[in-house]
Amino acid sequence: MSVSSPQSVPEVQVAPRRPWSAGRVLATVAAALFLVLGVGMLAGGGTLRLADGTLRNDDGYVMGSAHAWQSPGYAVRSESAEIHTDSTTLDLPERLLGTMTATADPATPNGVFLGVARTADVERYLADVARSTVVEPSGDNGEPTLTFVDGGSPGVAPTDATFWAASASGRGPQQITWEPEDGEWTLVVMNGEGTTPVAADVAIGAEVPVLDTLGTVLLVAGLVVVGLSGIGLWLALRRR
Repeated sequence: MSVSSPQSVPEVQVAPRRPWSAGRVLATVAAALFLVLGVGMLAGGGTLRLADGTLRNDDGYVMGSAHAWQSPGYAVRSESAEIHTDSTTLDLPERLLGTMTATADPATPNGVFLGVARTADVERYLADVARSTVVEPSGDNGEPTLTFVDGGSPGVAPTDATFWAASASGRGPQQITWEPEDGEWTLVVMNGEGTTPVAADVAIGAEVPVLDTLGTVLLVAGLVVVGLSGIGLWLALRRR
């Protein structure tokens, strides 16, 4: 009986791994960074779209919280808000803010007057009038910080003044809307007949059309960046 000799097993040659080149390392790092950037853009876009859907009221305005505007005098005014536009390029406030709005819910039986006007006109009207100014919209306790200046009563009732860009008055909640324009503007709350004291819950808001647009742009751009960086990362990591 013959015994066959064992067959020799061919030796498998394993190619040694080549070290990563500097270009491959840089490509991997760059793709990973862009992937993180894309994920951040997706998160930011989703947050903006969510905020756009939840912050808007039934009229389509993004509203701030209502705060108590009170004064022992005849008026409560905001500090001056300065708006700059460049007519040769873009109307930035209009594009960013859209139509602005303010609401006032009276806390006294005297009703409420709500108006917005150029600061120069407001200062002339309230020059010698007992009034309070909102110097900090939301202080340490969440309520506005106001300063009071003593004085007399206004020369005419606010409803009889003609310099208001937008105004409303009545015994129930009032709302005004206006388009932002170049200049300095001030919001004023008084009683309808110009009496004292003044107390109302005031909220300010705007359409902010750019909120939805920016959210959509970030989502689309984030998808593109994540897709391209994912492909780049796969190409950089795959074994030849």
